[in-house]
Amino acid sequence: MMELKLERTEERLTRRTGLVLVDRFGKKIDLANKIDRAFGPPGSNRGMAASDYVLTLVEMLIDGAMHLEDVKDFERDEAYKLMTGREHYPTSDALGDWLRRKGGKEGEGEKKLMKVDAELVNASTKQSGPSGSRDKTLDVDASVIEADKGDAVYTYKEIRGYQPLLAACPEAGLFINSRFQHGNVNAQGDIKSFIDDSINLVPGMIKTVRIDSVGYNHFVFNYCFEKRLNFTITADHDVAVMEVVRKIPESAWEKGKNDDGTDANYRIAETIHTMNQCKDSFRLVVKKTKRVKQTDLFDGEYFYWIVATNFSKEEKSTQEVIHFHEKRGEMERMIGELKNHYNMDHFPCGQFSANSLYFAIGVFAFNLVQLLKQHYFGTEWRTKTLRSLRYYWFHLPSRLVFHARYIIARVAASVESFKQLDEAYLKLVSAPISYSP
Repeated sequence: MMELKLERTEERLTRRTGLVLVDRFGKKIDLANKIDRAFGPPGSNRGMAASDYVLTLVEMLIDGAMHLEDVKDFERDEAYKLMTGREHYPTSDALGDWLRRKGGKEGEGEKKLMKVDAELVNASTKQSGPSGSRDKTLDVDASVIEADKGDAVYTYKEIRGYQPLLAACPEAGLFINSRFQHGNVNAQGDIKSFIDDSINLVPGMIKTVRIDSVGYNHFVFNYCFEKRLNFTITADHDVAVMEVVRKIPESAWEKGKNDDGTDANYRIAETIHTMNQCKDSFRLVVKKTKRVKQTDLFDGEYFYWIVATNFSKEEKSTQEVIHFHEKRGEMERMIGELKNHYNMDHFPCGQFSANSLYFAIGVFAFNLVQLLKQHYFGTEWRTKTLRSLRYYWFHLPSRLVFHARYIIARVAASVESFKQLDEAYLKLVSAPISYSP
C-alpha cells in the first residue's frame, strides 16, 4: 500500500453540489418573497429578511444539520455560496434570536409559515400528476417527541417532551398543517379545531378525514356530518362499542381478504352505532383476529380493530373500509421520516415558541423536498427518503472552475448519476414551471 499524505488545497470545492437543486427550486417559485410577505420586513434596514433565516434553516435540515452552530459549516463553504449566490449566512446566535422573536404567542410564527406552505400545496394539487385530483384524504396524527428542554413537560408516555399534531395528504405525500403542543396536552381536547384549520388551508381539496381514536368523539363526528366529509376513525373499545360488537351474529362474520384478494387471517363484520350528542348514526366496521397466546379479560379470545365510518356500503364495502383505514400507515411513515431524517427529534432552543417555529420549518423543508421530487426528479426517485437523496444527489462533491461569464461545477459522480443530476438542474433553470404557486 502506498503511503498517504494529507495536504490542504485552495481550490473551490464543495460536498453539497446537489443541494443547489433546493436553492434553484426556491428561486423558481419565488419562495423568498412569499416568506417575507408572511413575516413582514425586518426591524431595521440592516436586518436580514425572514427568508434568509427560514431558507438557511431549510438548507441545514435537508443537509443533515442537528444544531444551529452547524451553520458555520455553510458559511465556510465558499464554493456552495458561489453556486447559490449567497454572500453570508446568519450566525447561530442570530438564528436562535430570530426563532425566539418570531415564534410569537400561540404559535404565530408556525401559523404564518403554514400559510406559505399551504400556498405551495394548493398550487401543486391543482395540477395533474403525482399530486393530481382534489378529492383527497386528510390524515391527522399526534406524535410524541422527547426533548430535555426547560419548558418540556411529561407526556402520556412518561417522557419529557412535546406532542405536535400533524395533518397530511398522503395521496400527495405532503403535510398540510402542524400544531406544536406541550407534551401533557390532551390530544382529544381541540382536535376538531385543528381539522377545521387544516381543511381551511386547502379549500376544496379534502373529501375524507382519516384519524385514529384521538378523533373518536361527537365533536369530530358532528363536524364531518355538517361539512359533508367522509370519515374513517379508529373506535374506542368502550362499553357501548363492545356491547354492539358482541351482538353481531356469528353468521354475519366473513373471511377477510388481503389486498391481493387472498384469504387473510382475520374475519370482518359490521354494525350500526351512535353515541350521545352525535346527530347521526354511523357504521362500525370490525376486524377480529384470534389471539395466539392468551385470552384478554375484556375482549375475550379475539383482538378487535374497529373503524367508525360514514361511507355508505355502496361507496366502500366492509373490506374496503378496512383496507382504506389501514393506509394510515403512510402517514406514520411520513412522520417517521420527518422526525428521523430531518432531525425533528431534536430542538435547538429552550423556549416553546421558538421550537414551534423550528418544527414548522422542518415540516416546510419536508414538503419542499417532496415537491422537488414530484415535479423535477424521475419517477423512480419519488418514493426515496431524504437519506437516499443525500447519498445519491445532495452530497455529491464538485470543483468550481471559473470562466468569464459563468461558473462550471465539475461533479465527481458516475455517468448515470451526473446525467440524472444534469437533467433535473436543466429542467429547474430552463423549463417552464410545472405549477404556479
